[in-house]
Amino acid sequence: MSKLIEVKDLTKQYENGEVVTKILHGLTFDIEKGEFVSIMGPSGSGKSTLMHILGFLDTLTSGTFLFEGRDVSQLSDDELADMRSNKIGFVFQAFNLLNRSTTLENVMLPLLYTKVSKKERVKRATELLIQVGLGHRLDYSPSKLSGGEKQRVAIARALVNDPEVIFADEPTGNLDSKSGLQVMKILQDLNRDKGHSIILVTHEKYTAEHAERIITLKDGLIESDKPVEKRQIADENGTLIK
Repeated sequence: MSKLIEVKDLTKQYENGEVVTKILHGLTFDIEKGEFVSIMGPSGSGKSTLMHILGFLDTLTSGTFLFEGRDVSQLSDDELADMRSNKIGFVFQAFNLLNRSTTLENVMLPLLYTKVSKKERVKRATELLIQVGLGHRLDYSPSKLSGGEKQRVAIARALVNDPEVIFADEPTGNLDSKSGLQVMKILQDLNRDKGHSIILVTHEKYTAEHAERIITLKDGLIESDKPVEKRQIADENGTLIK
């Protein structure tokens, strides 16, 4: 596998007048293309800040961050916007769906300002909703969906641009255990069958163990970085099979 992300001595701090708040303290790690990696840690560990930097939503303070060999700090605003649109898909704990739009319209949304034709937008979104088991919910509004169904819509939306990597930020945080396992099953399938790199951010160890590798943060430092010994695997019904 080739390297997707290379991070060396990455730091992040925020300044408010004379007050400096240091969040990340010299992180170094690589992520290969096609990997499923969890970034785990308690609240305040820096995991969300790190995800925002890796997803081009925030900038580092010092160190280096290469994405597919390109130094992200050297990219223009237009290049960063293009990378966000074409290389990255986001799945959030709060779903972030538009309640006045149908599930199909929500999934098509990232394609709205592209050159993709309406016919192709509908085709892609429909196929993805079928893939996540919601082909019978195309015309539903999010208010008529369960939490697990909303998260599946969010996953379909994240996939519509065929991104290189999917960032999933606490994707099971608002779900019951069965729905959460169904969502993790979808992410594992996308990684195994479609080759998408997955970066999962969570504070829960049993959720993190659905990945192949866990990077654990504590107080802005990497506490450990190791493979998962007993990986959690669920079926489509939300039942753990190992």
